[in-house]
Amino acid sequence: MTTAELTFAMQQTGLLEDPAPEAAERWIATFLEAFGTDLSLAEAVREIALLRTEATVIPALELERLRNRQVVFFLDGVAQYVDAQDELRDLPLAHDLPVIGDEFGIAHDDALAAVRMALTGRAEGPPLELLFPLLGYERIMIRIGAVSSRLLHGRGLEPIAHGPDGEPFETIQPQKPPDAGGGS
Repeated sequence: MTTAELTFAMQQTGLLEDPAPEAAERWIATFLEAFGTDLSLAEAVREIALLRTEATVIPALELERLRNRQVVFFLDGVAQYVDAQDELRDLPLAHDLPVIGDEFGIAHDDALAAVRMALTGRAEGPPLELLFPLLGYERIMIRIGAVSSRLLHGRGLEPIAHGPDGEPFETIQPQKPPDAGGGS
């Protein structure tokens, strides 16, 4: 798939105006870097449509994993981080998101997974460094707000007791932040 083919497919499906603005070319280049050129045009258009929605569907058990106070505070911290950025491209997210997670006792892998799940509803996908500029400020803020709202309203922060296999269910567990000092 080429940039020209994807541009044309987006225009044909109403996802992009004709002629395409200059900023769209940069967005399409980022999309191709994130998702690769091996997708079919139909798959690419589907992914673009998912990126353009304001909210995402999070599988029920994954939403339950996020259901605790520390994760809600962490996601709010991520929203504040995004809000403070002038540009979402080239952010050092692999470093910054775990550091924000440390503030709330969220393990590094759990921090990255929680952000990905909140933003995409998926456990895997393109690097977050590429997803952030694809989603943009507004969608990131809306999606994080929607997840926080889902977690806080209804049942609140009380997680389910058992998973579908009957085993006890645990949310992302907070841990003591790493010792930054060295001792006293």
